[in-house]
Amino acid sequence: MNVAVRGGAPGARRFDGRVALVTGAGGGLGAALARRFAEEGAAVVVADLRPEAAEDVTAAIRAIGGVALPLRLDVAEEQGWASAVERVEQVFGRLDVLVNNAGMIMRRGVATQTLDGWRRMLDVNLTGAFLSLRAFAPLLAARGGGAVVNIASTAGLTAHGDAAYTASKWGLRGLTRAAALEFVARGIRVNAVCPATIDTPLTAAGPPGHLAANRAAIPMGRPAAPEEVAEVVLFLASDQASFVTGAEIAVDGGLIAGGIAWMRSQLQARSAGDGGPV
Repeated sequence: MNVAVRGGAPGARRFDGRVALVTGAGGGLGAALARRFAEEGAAVVVADLRPEAAEDVTAAIRAIGGVALPLRLDVAEEQGWASAVERVEQVFGRLDVLVNNAGMIMRRGVATQTLDGWRRMLDVNLTGAFLSLRAFAPLLAARGGGAVVNIASTAGLTAHGDAAYTASKWGLRGLTRAAALEFVARGIRVNAVCPATIDTPLTAAGPPGHLAANRAAIPMGRPAAPEEVAEVVLFLASDQASFVTGAEIAVDGGLIAGGIAWMRSQLQARSAGDGGPV
């Protein structure tokens, strides 16, 4: 059974007539992405390891008149991606946008990380994106191309206390660039977004002092709202970014651009006794 999606027209929303698949879409940034794609006219495949979470986001999209399909998906399983391709072809007959958002974090350094933990982190954060590209590239190319956006991290631009997480995000940046070159002739653009702290339940579950330290380190003095990151992802997935591929955009409130200088200025101000510009 094919589900009809609206075709484009003058004045249409950016993703009318298109189909977008978002992994890790059952909560946090993924849920915000799924909602925004739906609001812009896309039929959304809400993929998540937790079926009930995918169902909840799907119901919310349908409640605003959108088209959504819940899909249980473990991004680290090769067969799961084969099944996802089959399901998307069966229901929609096409895919235009793929967002690799699913990820995990453990907050362990080299000395405390287990080999199983290391492998699981890379399987989810990096291998999952590799499997998605390999599985969906033919369907993305079938209608002349599409867009892939990988959700990396500022940890992939500098370092992070979680060694496996840092390695996975640096690897995801490399995969993004390699895939951008490989698939450009097939009309598939591949880009990455590197957020700093995002205001989600995952971030709130960090260790004591984590959020306060992040606010101090980010020049804008706050985490990003999920919707702020989502807008950058939608731009990269849209025709507005038609000449953008292999790019990385930091959505970080100035963290990478001014992190060292910013922290130095705060420490200097505190040493001088005025409390710093927090």
